[in-house]
Amino acid sequence: MSRLKKEQKDTLVGEIIKTDFALQNAMEEAGMEARTYGIWGFFWRLFGKRGAREKRLVKKKTYMLLAVFTGFMGGHRFYAGRRGLGMLYLLFFWTMIPVMMTMLDLMEVIPIKSDENGYVMM
Repeated sequence: MSRLKKEQKDTLVGEIIKTDFALQNAMEEAGMEARTYGIWGFFWRLFGKRGAREKRLVKKKTYMLLAVFTGFMGGHRFYAGRRGLGMLYLLFFWTMIPVMMTMLDLMEVIPIKSDENGYVMM
């Protein structure tokens, strides 16, 4: 009996996620800003209420060097103006979490084409 209920819950969650992504795609195709955020929606909505983060121009090489040498302490995040994330990196520098996050940051910035002066929008 409980196995059946678990399968029903899994199916229901899967359908909700599919519907959420379909709604997001439809809104993007219509030229609207998608207001659905998948399974992490609660967190995106919570942090989104503080206002949209303004992106800044940063030197790509400087950002990457800071990520490699001071990434575990959030140096690249401070450089990009993301002080809150930089503080979280500092708070958890003794764990492997900031190192893994820095690897993701590098995977994000490496494929971005820089402009003629070497700047990227972060």
